[in-house]
Amino acid sequence: MAKGAAIYAVVGLIIGLLIGAGAAAAYYMGQPPRVEYKKVPEGLLPSEVAIGVLLPLTGDLATYGENGKYAIELAEADINDYVKSKLGLDITFKFYIEDTKTSAEGSFNAIKTLAAKGIKFVLGPYASSEVRNIMSYAQENDILIVSPSSTAPALAVAGDNVFRTVPTDLLQGKALAKVIWESGIRKLVIIYRNDDWGIGLANSVKENFEALGGDAVAIPYDYKAKVFSTEVQAAVDAVNNFGAGDDVGICLISFEEDGISVIVEASAHDVLMNRKWFGSDGIAYSSKVLTGIKDYADQLGGIPSTIYIPAASAKKQAFIDKFMEKYKMRPHPYSMNLYDSAWIVALSILEARTYDSAKVKELIPVVANNYFGVSGWTALDDAGDRAYGDYVVTAIINGEWKDIAVYSASADIVTWLS
Repeated sequence: MAKGAAIYAVVGLIIGLLIGAGAAAAYYMGQPPRVEYKKVPEGLLPSEVAIGVLLPLTGDLATYGENGKYAIELAEADINDYVKSKLGLDITFKFYIEDTKTSAEGSFNAIKTLAAKGIKFVLGPYASSEVRNIMSYAQENDILIVSPSSTAPALAVAGDNVFRTVPTDLLQGKALAKVIWESGIRKLVIIYRNDDWGIGLANSVKENFEALGGDAVAIPYDYKAKVFSTEVQAAVDAVNNFGAGDDVGICLISFEEDGISVIVEASAHDVLMNRKWFGSDGIAYSSKVLTGIKDYADQLGGIPSTIYIPAASAKKQAFIDKFMEKYKMRPHPYSMNLYDSAWIVALSILEARTYDSAKVKELIPVVANNYFGVSGWTALDDAGDRAYGDYVVTAIINGEWKDIAVYSASADIVTWLS
């Protein structure tokens, strides 16, 4: 649902009253009908509607968190402008940001800080391990979670207090496997971050790659470690066992900092550096990765990486233009999901006419299923996760991320861009 049209969908919030039969006559004569507006009775919503935001401002996804913070700044300004200038309500939406440090423990501490403020609606966190660590707390304290980027299939639970405005990695794994296969790889070594997200995506990639006829081996690593020599040596052995031919590739499922560390350690082994590497949404568009592996990117084939791509639209382009003009950087796809998540929660609260999370929870799927935002249609499935979406393949070319292909989930086709 477009922002400008949302006024007519806010049930009971503002009721347009056509005055008498003359309104209908005026309509058919080409004149707009007179409309009177009734505001929500005072007291149904507080004057300040608080929404929490859990962002990885530090840690392994810090550049994603910074980008997301800017999306929240725009969302707060746009939502409040809409509420005041379009709806005429004396209500202010206030977003309270807490740093999760890209860690499960940090996420738990951050949500407790928000809960102490009485906040019942939280956008984020980003990592699936962070989401898992706060799910029970959110359920016990009647807090709703809306993550723009958590993709672990294991967290798809119907009826819980977690919504996710991104498809699960059952889709990304299929997309990534297809991209790797079409790149001529028939034997794959998967090096993955051993957490909820990494396990889920690694399993999905392996299963889909083997279904295409390939062979795959998966090697987990402890993302909390500082040294990955054991795992890198295991990858060396796996590549050699596969014959170290041109049809042997490496799929790195990591976040920014740990991914850089793995590649730097791998640089000591020619058998790894002479392979074509692939990545995922954990590193796609990361400026930190660009800097951290600038000496290796070309040798590794640019590390083509998949990530959910918001559907092309005039609304998306207008948001990108506005974001770039203000912040001098391009919005990350998950920042666009985050911006839309803010709108979905705000509109659901307005429709519910209450800060009661149980009542708002019932409306979030209804609003999401009818909302078209900067990330496209936001329809959710029965588990409360984004129901569908396509993926872009972006690679490091001449020191910059450049989109090289698009995967259509509905057609199961990779279209390579010129």
